[in-house]
This record gives sequence, C-alpha cells and structure tokens, in this order.
Amino acid sequence: MRFVTVFVVIAAAASVLRAQTAQPPEVDLLLDKAGDYVEEYERTFVGLVAEEAYHQQVNVPGTRQFDMRGFPADTTAQRRNLKSEVLLVRAPNGDRWIQFRDVFEVDGKPVRDRDERLTKLFLQPSADARRQEEDIVAASSRYNIGAVNRTVNLPMLALTVLEAKNRAWFAFRVAKRSRDTVELEYKEEERGHTMIHTNDDQPLPAHGRFTIDPRTGRVLASVLATETPTLRAQIDVTYGSESAAGMLVPREMHERYIAKDGTVTEGRATYARFRRYQVTVDEKIGTVKK
Repeated sequence: MRFVTVFVVIAAAASVLRAQTAQPPEVDLLLDKAGDYVEEYERTFVGLVAEEAYHQQVNVPGTRQFDMRGFPADTTAQRRNLKSEVLLVRAPNGDRWIQFRDVFEVDGKPVRDRDERLTKLFLQPSADARRQEEDIVAASSRYNIGAVNRTVNLPMLALTVLEAKNRAWFAFRVAKRSRDTVELEYKEEERGHTMIHTNDDQPLPAHGRFTIDPRTGRVLASVLATETPTLRAQIDVTYGSESAAGMLVPREMHERYIAKDGTVTEGRATYARFRRYQVTVDEKIGTVKK
C-alpha cells in the first residue's frame, strides 16, 4: 500500500502575537546576524535565475524478480530527470517571496505547454491572490514523481525559518562549534498552523539545523526535516560561492522521504549557470532574458 500526502508551504502566522522563547544571548546574536543575512539574501537573489538538473527516484517494496542473466531486478523503481530554471518571485499579494521551478525538460523531452503556463501564472493575475499563489506552487511541483506529492523540494525553503517574522515560532540552540562555523539547531513548536502542513491541513512541525558563519551570518548549509506516524522527510542543501552572482548560492539539494510501507522517494538536484534575469512583457508572454 502506497502512502500519499501533500506538503504545502505557508507563511508562519506572524499576525498572531506571541512571546518568543528566551534564547541565550549568543544565540540571539547569531540569529540577528543570520536574519539580516537572509533578508538581504532574498532581496539579492530575486534578480537571479539558475539552471537546475534534478534526478528523482522512487523505490517501492515488492516481489523481487530476475533479469535474463539471473540477477535480481527491482521492477518497481521509477526514475525521472528534470531540467528547470529556478528563480525567486514576489507573491501575488506582495508580502513575501516564492521560489518557482520552471521545468523546461522532462526525461530529455521539452515541455510543450511552458509558454502558455507562464502566461497564465504571471501575465494573467487572478483576483484571488492566495489561489494564484497556490497555482504557482503547484506548477513548480507538477513533474515530481512518487507517492509523496510535495511542494517543499525547493532549495531555499529552510532559510524562511530565519526570517524575523518567523523566528518566534521556533526554538534554537547551538549544537556544535568549530573555528569557522556554528551548527544551529531549530525546532518548530506544535500549534494549529505550521510552516509545512498536509493537504488536509494537518500541521507538520519542522526541525533541522543550519551551518552558519558566525562572523557574517552567512548560511553555508541547511537541513529541513519533518515526520508523521507514516512518513519521514528530510531536505539537505549546501551553498557555495558564485563569482557571477557575487554571493553564496545553492549548489546541491538532497531530499529523502521514507513511508511506513517502506517506499523511499529520493532526489538530488544541482545548480549552475547563475545569471541575472529580467521579465519583459509582449503580446504573448513575459519572457526570461538570459
């Protein structure tokens, strides 16, 4: 039996006032630096587009069969290779950023409806901002494979934990120090609304860690995880320097989802060709200039 769930990313409920859990002064200082870094990072990254090479694989437990040579062959494995452009766009209501995956190739074949889809998403605004935002998120995940229909497999998602408006919902602690880095663990409090939830609106508290340069607040790596009685999920991202962008950028993302029935969904994405873009509008489509 295959387990199916949908992850949906939402903004933390910043409008609900709550006293933040007291943190040690060293943690507060680190959070302030990292929060400032993320705020500036999002403003800067909104002008960048990157090419993503993304391999996904799903393995479902089943009866082992044998090939013509007598070796075991797992006939229940499913694979997919995606090529996309990944960019940061402003949410329709203008209050935050959304990461957008524009898939242009699936298993070596071009996506036919790409132009029409982009026109609908960005040049034909909906009166319902929340609905349009959901459409953008859904378009970014439409080619994912496996029983886990997810929208959290985006490289910079974990950074939202460090945004000033979201910090109050998490507890932080220093887990490890080295000469040049600090590992900062975080855990989201269980409440009615969490950063991640299922398609039937069940909360999924997140936890994980950041590797941070304590001098600058730069995030060098992130881990984002959550689990339910039937599923464990984790996304790891590493960052590296990019001379063309003049900033740290996502270099590699690993994702892993393990369902109760033993089904494992995995993905590995790498990022290259970072460049500035601009959106131009003509009668047919707003295009991304490279």
